Amino acid sequence: MRTTEKYLEKLFDLGEHLIAAAIIVLIGYLIYRIVAKMFDKFIEKTQYDEIVLRFIRTIIKLSFGIIIGIMALGELGVNVTTLIAIFTTAAAAIALAFKDTLAELVDGVKIMLSRPFVKGDLIEVDNVTGRIQEISLFYTFLLTVDNKKIVIPNSVMANSRLINYSSEDFRRVDLAFDVDYDCDIEYVKKLISDVATSSPLCEKSIPPFVRLTEYKDSSITFTLRVWTRTENFEEFKFNIVEDMKKTFDEHHINIPYPQLDVHMIQEKSS
Repeated sequence: MRTTEKYLEKLFDLGEHLIAAAIIVLIGYLIYRIVAKMFDKFIEKTQYDEIVLRFIRTIIKLSFGIIIGIMALGELGVNVTTLIAIFTTAAAAIALAFKDTLAELVDGVKIMLSRPFVKGDLIEVDNVTGRIQEISLFYTFLLTVDNKKIVIPNSVMANSRLINYSSEDFRRVDLAFDVDYDCDIEYVKKLISDVATSSPLCEKSIPPFVRLTEYKDSSITFTLRVWTRTENFEEFKFNIVEDMKKTFDEHHINIPYPQLDVHMIQEKSS
């Protein structure tokens, strides 16, 4: 009878601890939800990028999960001090074994803090060009212009030379046009300038640069430097290239190309 009572007491005691642990998990979850909502309201007033916010949310979620888990285990009778000691030792061993992976994590944090780009930016890094899609704890995901998904370790992103093509509102289009030596220099400069500035994509507040910049074997080179909004860069550039060919043809300005003249010499018979 006493044995049965002891088992019942232990069972009730275990049930109480289980209920207490469940309450801890429930309250912890509710607190996490409140903190998460407060965080969301706070960030609505800031201009942080979505990628950065997602990263911070992940850190908050992991932190709450670890704290709530330790408290619940402590309520169930697990020696929390021993658990923390074991966890610390295991963490040190894991850190040593996965030091490269942890380096990726640190580099991810560095990227978040320095914010060299935001979601949607067109960047070039490690000979890869694409738009930023997402940053995880260990990798950055790019989408190339031909719709390929590229996964780059954060260590490469943090320690490589990076070009951000989208960071500024305007970009400069640089083009070169080769024409005959016989052309009228001022006339060609005017044609190039008119084609560039007539486009609705041209930024009129910044005057275009058009000058003769090089002498070649069979042609002279005119350089055009003109500005447009960053999002219009490629369309504007291709439009100018096509329109200049049409304009040169219309005004009978020749575009030289390599050619070989072969002269046949017929020897006179003796």
